Amino acid sequence: MPKVGILGCESTTRDMDCVMIGCFGNLRGRQGMFERYTEEDPPELVGIISCGGCPTALGTERIWQKVKALKEYGIEALHMTSCLVQVCPFLKEFVKAIRSEYPDLAIVEGTHPFHDIDAFKAGIGELATQRAVTPQKMNDIVFRRIKIHTEEDEKEEG
Repeated sequence: MPKVGILGCESTTRDMDCVMIGCFGNLRGRQGMFERYTEEDPPELVGIISCGGCPTALGTERIWQKVKALKEYGIEALHMTSCLVQVCPFLKEFVKAIRSEYPDLAIVEGTHPFHDIDAFKAGIGELATQRAVTPQKMNDIVFRRIKIHTEEDEKEEG
């Protein structure tokens, strides 16, 4: 059973509430970038780490430490999440840093395919900037423009 780890984008998991369902579903079904593993020898997920988030001045200097945590449990392959592969400006530097420290570790760029990569990138852009519907912040309370969801709102919605 090949031991694998997943390196995810901290910004998508922390700020955009990604629960990695696409990654896990493809892992379980051996689809996407997990097709390389056979039914007779399915992958064992050892753990998940995140990159450290953006902006990252020292991310490439620290990434080896994060991978070390998984290597100590014997991973043979590190899958970088598809979101990291598609939108991370530090991807090449991460790969270079990991390969220099762990040359025997298989690095797999991606976990699952996207139905529409352009729509995905546009969606990530919206989640990162919140231009269509701006989330409320502390200033909305300070300037008395906060909108409070009420039971009446629920009745209108339902």
